[in-house]
Amino acid sequence: SERLRELVVDLRSPEFITNLSSVLPREAKDAVANILKGLNKPQKQAMKKVLLSKDYTLIVGMPGTGKTTTICTLVRILHACGFSVLLTSYTHSAVDNILLKLKRFRVGFLRLGQGQKVHPAILPYTEESVRKKRDVKTLSDLEQLYNKELVVATTCMGIKHPIFTRRQFDFCIVDEASQISQPICLGPLFYARRFVLVGDHQQLPPIVQNHEARTLGMDESLFKRLELHGDAVVQLNVQYRMNRQIMSLSNSLMYDGRLECGSERTATALLTLPLLLPVQSELLSFSQSHPELDLSWLQATLLPSNPVCFLDSSLVPALESVEQGGVSNRTEAALVHLLLSLLIKAGCKAGDIGVIAPYRQQLKTISALLQSPAFTEVEVNTVDRYQGRDKSLIVLSFVRSTAEEGNLGELLKDWRRLNVAITRAKHKLLMVGSATTLRRYSPVEKLIDHLQQENMIIQLPPAAHKALPSMHL
Repeated sequence: SERLRELVVDLRSPEFITNLSSVLPREAKDAVANILKGLNKPQKQAMKKVLLSKDYTLIVGMPGTGKTTTICTLVRILHACGFSVLLTSYTHSAVDNILLKLKRFRVGFLRLGQGQKVHPAILPYTEESVRKKRDVKTLSDLEQLYNKELVVATTCMGIKHPIFTRRQFDFCIVDEASQISQPICLGPLFYARRFVLVGDHQQLPPIVQNHEARTLGMDESLFKRLELHGDAVVQLNVQYRMNRQIMSLSNSLMYDGRLECGSERTATALLTLPLLLPVQSELLSFSQSHPELDLSWLQATLLPSNPVCFLDSSLVPALESVEQGGVSNRTEAALVHLLLSLLIKAGCKAGDIGVIAPYRQQLKTISALLQSPAFTEVEVNTVDRYQGRDKSLIVLSFVRSTAEEGNLGELLKDWRRLNVAITRAKHKLLMVGSATTLRRYSPVEKLIDHLQQENMIIQLPPAAHKALPSMHL
């Protein structure tokens, strides 16, 4: 703990060994080489850095760069070398996501924690199940059980378990480290000789409700604190989620162009809409019989070859309303409903669609419109719920639209939340909002500037919302 104090409080520089062969046991060399085969360059670098570390390594996993896969591979390599590993994260689901991958590679592990919080497929690995299976009767049986597996997994809060009074690990790996406040993150580090923090502080920060605590820096993660030591940091910047156009947003907003596509296939992937033609011709005949409605914006928005569209509702009477303490925007909700109806009609699967809004009231308003069975599988959620996941199509409703300079909501001022929101879509990202209002938020303003430069903004005609009721979908 004295050493941990030096590293964390005094920020002593972390040290590294220079030669890999001194760390790798001879008998593990082939196995390790084999595991490394499937990795890209930055992922391989991360493995090497961890093996050479004497103190700690930080892995920055940008959106879609395969953080979970990287952690899983790291555990496999350490396991193959005979090192013991304590695997932790803030949430049960993050711990289990890694274990679900590990399970496929037949790496044994012990999962601590209450059964009801653990993923059903991981239950056989919990302490309870293993105790029953092995018929643990005596203390020494229990001791054996605790020491048998090289890999032990739990949440950061699970470290009050008796196993930790008796066992020291070679490595502790903390996932979601950029989302965990320092006191909670430190807990597991006491039980390991070296540690690895995995995260990305350009994504969601630790949630600190108390404003005073926030000002005192409680929302700074240990990850961000230690990142000052650049030589301990490896960046995963090759992503396999977003196509080129969607990736360009996050690159201009957050990553200064460092993020790149893992393959040409990723870069050029588009939404597949097998039934788009009949929908387009229906729209065409509809607009011919209703010459007063301009539907060209709708035609353009549906095209898979336009992967990023910002529908600017500045000219549409689409003002926000504040009710029961929540902000919502009925016109935006109706536009989202229209777009989804047409996209599903054109052959997009409802399960491939996610809707994101910064306010719960808007999520309720949108959900209320998506009551028909066709929409059952559409996910409607806040940004925080999407962290670590993606969908083929994401529709983002920005909600805020006021004529007067009002009180700006906290949510749209947060660069990191916006970054997570725009990096969830694989093939198509639709955004609905009033550009004039949103320009008051500097993160969104920077985003809108980029969208304008790239010709990704579609100006909605003043009567756009009138097309909705008259179209029978």
